[in-house]
Amino acid sequence: MAGRGFACKLLLPVAVIMLPILSDCDAMDSSFLRLLIQPRHWLAGISLGCLYLINLLPYPIKIRIGIGIGRLTYRLIRRRKHIAAVNIKICFPHLDDAARLQMLKRTFDNFGAGLIETAMGWWSDENEIHKLAVYEGLEQLQQAEAKGKGVLLVGAHFSSLDLASKLLSKHYRTHAVYKLQKNKLVNYVLENGRSSSLRSLIDNRDSRKIIRTIRAGEIVWFAPDHDMGERLSVFAPFFEQTAATVTITGRYAKMTGAPAVFFSHHRNATNDGYKIRFKALPEDFSQMDDMAAATLVNQTIAEHILIDPAQYYWFHRRFKTQPSLPQASFY
Repeated sequence: MAGRGFACKLLLPVAVIMLPILSDCDAMDSSFLRLLIQPRHWLAGISLGCLYLINLLPYPIKIRIGIGIGRLTYRLIRRRKHIAAVNIKICFPHLDDAARLQMLKRTFDNFGAGLIETAMGWWSDENEIHKLAVYEGLEQLQQAEAKGKGVLLVGAHFSSLDLASKLLSKHYRTHAVYKLQKNKLVNYVLENGRSSSLRSLIDNRDSRKIIRTIRAGEIVWFAPDHDMGERLSVFAPFFEQTAATVTITGRYAKMTGAPAVFFSHHRNATNDGYKIRFKALPEDFSQMDDMAAATLVNQTIAEHILIDPAQYYWFHRRFKTQPSLPQASFY
């Protein structure tokens, strides 16, 4: 009984911090409450509640707080720092050590700001978010959508990823491909938050649904810039190194006949707004073989990373799978 009493005392601050999120959810449903009361979810619950509360602050203040979180993270998370440092060294061999270190530190700044942008994407008012955005090349997406074949909206893992759909929703509500999160509470809040500015979320394992949705004339957004292993990939160049690059982007184009448009999103240098860029891929993209299509996608991603390299999410092991080398040998 004493143990239960202690657990209840611990649950109280979790519930208090999570209360605003509870009120934002479509329903105070039993599944969410069951997740919240499980001790293994309390740390995630407190973190999410804190993000929600920070998001109530004025934009300049909360972005500065996010940058501060990123700088603290730089000192604490050694494994991710190592992975990001390796990726930056591979992609920017022409930079000296000092320049690469500066980029690494700024990557963590943007990672922290990205946590706040995630909260903005999930919980901020759309009209307020739309005021922050400037759009470049929007007509290219409009022209692709007007063909009536659906659109492959190809993206990448920039730090403002979870804000991007809300920035885009001024003009289009898309379907987005996503990966289920291991933490069920985080996954619940993520699905609820992202759905506020999307038509739907599609499990990345459900290729049939992705194809059906595109064939129905819808816009489907996904980011093909992770190493998914050799079986699903070809080894295409990415910056200065070959990278296992999924072939599914080109194959979706072949199977649906849909045009493909690349989509990127960056916070501006003064941290007071965002530039959203669209770039149509060539009309013959659907006719390219796997290697040509993967190479073009990687080149396009790299081109947009170079707008501000520190706003890319360098923390994934992008070069994990290499031909004739042991798995993750670079890391």
